[in-house]
Amino acid sequence: MHHQLHIPPKTQRIPDSVSNELPSPNTFQQLARESGQHIDQTSSMKRETCMVHPWPEWVEWMQHLYKNGYLEEKEELDANRIRTACLNFARDRAHLIRYFSSKDIQVIAGYGCPVIDRKVVNAGKRLRARVGIDEGNVCNSCILRGNCMRAYAKACASEGGGTVDVMRLLLTYGLDLVTGVVENKCCLNKVVKESVRRLLKEMVEHSKKELTYDPPTAISTKWDSSVQESSIHQGEEIISGSQ
Repeated sequence: MHHQLHIPPKTQRIPDSVSNELPSPNTFQQLARESGQHIDQTSSMKRETCMVHPWPEWVEWMQHLYKNGYLEEKEELDANRIRTACLNFARDRAHLIRYFSSKDIQVIAGYGCPVIDRKVVNAGKRLRARVGIDEGNVCNSCILRGNCMRAYAKACASEGGGTVDVMRLLLTYGLDLVTGVVENKCCLNKVVKESVRRLLKEMVEHSKKELTYDPPTAISTKWDSSVQESSIHQGEEIISGSQ
């Protein structure tokens, strides 16, 4: 069943104090009503907990996981279960990294780490190594560096980021609406969100295709200086505003 969603001009954010578990179906229904979204009443309550989202790309991604057996209709869902399904999908399709927009990867990696979770931080570092972003510049502008055990550490040249690394960042942003997990608030900007949404769409589209042609060459390692300058400038504004 296809779920029709529109993007509201402004969606109410759930406070950062929300736990790692997804809210109850009633909470999601209230959120959907306040943001003007439609809920298909024939859907199961358990499925609603991941299908109500302001991004249609996220809804399509969740549908894709159901259709491919990574999520089941009757199971209880929380953030950890969704995370496991997404990462398993990405591990099974490691080749997809070849088809993702290099510019969008530069954006989600170049704005810094959204959280200090070790696995997310390492994923960001590997992606920055893949697209040639200077790790020192990113850490200099990151407001989380004081609490990060991996600040300024670089990924090895052989540890070029993969599909799983992209998925870890997409998950962090996609689940932020219901978990409030993102700590680096300068990452929650229009540019990053648009890149996240495009990459979610690409994840679905390219995994649907039977890639019978020769795979493209590795994504460009040339770092777009305009993206880097924008992320550093925004990080400086956040830092100066907090002093």
